[in-house]
Amino acid sequence: MVADLGITVGELKRELEIFDDDSILQAGGLTFYRLKKSGENSVRIEFKEQVYKDRNGKIIVEDAE
Repeated sequence: MVADLGITVGELKRELEIFDDDSILQAGGLTFYRLKKSGENSVRIEFKEQVYKDRNGKIIVEDAE
């Protein structure tokens, strides 16, 4: 894993190798939206919900619709 920034695409592919192609990925209740290139060497997984930490460090999940 690359520091606390995430996981590389290669690491994710290796983790997923053991699953069938029709297996469903679940994200703790979040709704997958898309993958988006977000830099020279970075891909962002986006969800329909907005997830962020407030000033006190509490994780907030808001429905974007």
